[in-house]
Amino acid sequence: MVPGLKAPNNLKIDFAPSPRQYEVWKNLQPECPECGGRVIQVKTGIDRNGNPVYSSVCDKCGNNNIPQMILCGGAAGGGKSYLGSCWLISSCLRWPDMRMVVARKTLKSLRESTWNTIQAVAKSWGLEEQVHYKINNLSGEMIFWNGSKIIMKEMAYSPSDPDYLRFGSSEFSGAFVDEVGEVDQRGVDVLFSRIRWKIADTTKVPKMLMSTNPCLGWVRDRFVLDENAEPVVCRPNEMYIPFSVYDNPDKEFVNAYVSALYKISDPSVRERLLFGNWLYVDVNDAACYWKFDGSKHLVDGLKDSKYDPLKPLILSFDFNVAPYMSCLMAQIDYENKIVYILEEILGKPEDKENNTPKFAEKIKNKLLAMGHTGGVVVTGDPAGLSRTTMTEDGVNNYTILLSILNSPQLRPHKKLLSKQPSQITRLEFVNNIFDGYQGWTIKIDLKCRKLIEDLINQRKEMDGSKSKAKVMDAKLGIKYEKYGHFSDTLDYLLVLFLNEPWRKFNATGSSGITTFSGTPIYGSFEY
Repeated sequence: MVPGLKAPNNLKIDFAPSPRQYEVWKNLQPECPECGGRVIQVKTGIDRNGNPVYSSVCDKCGNNNIPQMILCGGAAGGGKSYLGSCWLISSCLRWPDMRMVVARKTLKSLRESTWNTIQAVAKSWGLEEQVHYKINNLSGEMIFWNGSKIIMKEMAYSPSDPDYLRFGSSEFSGAFVDEVGEVDQRGVDVLFSRIRWKIADTTKVPKMLMSTNPCLGWVRDRFVLDENAEPVVCRPNEMYIPFSVYDNPDKEFVNAYVSALYKISDPSVRERLLFGNWLYVDVNDAACYWKFDGSKHLVDGLKDSKYDPLKPLILSFDFNVAPYMSCLMAQIDYENKIVYILEEILGKPEDKENNTPKFAEKIKNKLLAMGHTGGVVVTGDPAGLSRTTMTEDGVNNYTILLSILNSPQLRPHKKLLSKQPSQITRLEFVNNIFDGYQGWTIKIDLKCRKLIEDLINQRKEMDGSKSKAKVMDAKLGIKYEKYGHFSDTLDYLLVLFLNEPWRKFNATGSSGITTFSGTPIYGSFEY
């Protein structure tokens, strides 16, 4: 018992979840969500050090996929934060001495949103501050009469603490991470590893609830859509439960909120917030590509509708090996002034594809499987010609590409910039193309998720150049530029193959572009 506080006599827990809220709720309980049976720990083997390894299993139905990390995501206003608040408070009421965490990117946003919801729920259930619970604003805690507490945590990434050592040796009983799309994946995983306080006597397994509206990044990749924009098969003990605004049980709120959302003019924002569509993204005016607009430039199923196997295919490369090698696949309709970005291809280190020979083999096999016969034009980073990339005398990334891609069906050619144009100037040019310069249009397949992340998230420096900020990859043990690889391939492609608009865009009246193994490109090109 906490001095000065007492247990309530007449609690009225007003919680009538919608069917979707109840689906999440039952997966947060200590019982098996399939049959309501008891969850027990069963020895399944030993680790490399000879220690026993256990798995959570229902002793009634044998279910061994007991949810531990649960994402409820989708449209705004679906009651996700309210549900999380109810779970935190009910856990504290059900068991004494619990340490439940509520987290968000910043304490400021947490205090202004979820923390207010938690207090509102507590009061609506008949709990009185300074009688049944107290709030310590200094430590950021709501402390109940039975010693249980809800603890606020900030999850913002810090370059000085990339491994979230700030959590130290803390032990928690459960966690709710609101707007998890704003939070670094490493932080979430570290916080989850700290959920171990009294779980054997309470929740039986660690439980973390997360919520977010549709967003780009690791949350979408891990729980919602894979690299082909297909539904993810979640990892064992992880699950995704989609939410709509219509899953909020407060029908008066739903009617008013939906009416407001329908008034949003930007279709991409409306798709995300009203319908929970993860394929759409926001415009970011602070980004390098400030004229990119998801509602205008992204097309679902573009490759399926516009790719022509009988016409030349442009492959634009960036040869950075981390976090992956990059290739954009494009075709250009010069008559109607449309650039079609059809697909992105990644050379992943985990698949040992982030080297030029393996990457080239992957692309060749893909193109042959597509039945492409219109020829291939290889372009990209001029640095691919550098001696630093050579594996033997006279061999560089492009000679390797051409050698491996060479076949009667593909007939690869090389067209490259002799040097990179000024980054600031080419950024301005690409933004102008996004804005319809000289009648040109760019259409990008929605499945090009890494390119889209670059266009949305890559920041510009004060001088107008691209930010080259690096992040540490704990798994690979190296630092690399998080954004910019696919956007670079787009830059190379547009400057080279839209040479005439580029010449006119430059104040000098000259593009300053020459090419290797071919003539300069003007207006169209002959394969």
